[in-house]
Amino acid sequence: MIEQFTLYELEAALKGRAIPGDLRCGESIAQYLHREIQRLAKERDNLRADRDSLLEAGGHLL
Repeated sequence: MIEQFTLYELEAALKGRAIPGDLRCGESIAQYLHREIQRLAKERDNLRADRDSLLEAGGHLL
């Protein structure tokens, strides 16, 4: 997963010296990064929606 990369591992992947373990067959580094960024954005949006529903339900009173 991309969030587990160190800076050095990410630089190596971008330069083609390392291959992420969850890279799909035939997928380029750009496609991999796009897929992972989209996954993280979706996770962020889900967390925001959960937070907002808790606040609307009165969770802010806890």
